[in-house]
Amino acid sequence: MKIKKIQSTAFHLESQGSIERSHRVLAKYLRHYVREDQTNWDEWVPFAAYAYNTSEHSATGYTPFELVFGHPSSLPSALRSEPSPQYNYDDYVSELKGRLQTSYNVAKKNLIASMVQSKDYYDKGTEVMKIEVGDKVLLYDKTVQRGRSQKLSSQWIGPYKVVEVNKVNATIKKGHKLIKVHVNRLKPCY
Repeated sequence: MKIKKIQSTAFHLESQGSIERSHRVLAKYLRHYVREDQTNWDEWVPFAAYAYNTSEHSATGYTPFELVFGHPSSLPSALRSEPSPQYNYDDYVSELKGRLQTSYNVAKKNLIASMVQSKDYYDKGTEVMKIEVGDKVLLYDKTVQRGRSQKLSSQWIGPYKVVEVNKVNATIKKGHKLIKVHVNRLKPCY
């Protein structure tokens, strides 16, 4: 089935960028229509999902609806007359298959180009940090709950000892526990 499992690091939203982006867009749509007390947001989800699925995405050049069904979505107002059959079953299946394959190929090419562009843009602002086993590091932890008086205290906690390192994750010893974190959340402690 060509399923590729991808591991992601906890509290590292960059590794799940596409789903985070779609959630942000969904929240943006809902923000315009919900009541001030936000009790009716669930009533607007189908409309927001339809708007999202029928809007052309800059990364693929297609709407999600078009990539799934092989043709642009028809608005409910356009369905006032009965559709006229234009194909027999075999012709329709072969044409739909051709349209979907063409759409997928173009969308895949556009998506890869968009991913390369996004990666290049992201890499401009990052620096490669060399962390090795045994190093002392500080951990960036924005999840630590701080009181009002500690609002301006550092979000770098530690130091912790690195016990294992792979490409993008490092395992640190935090008390008696071993925690795996993304290397972007670490910095050397001198």
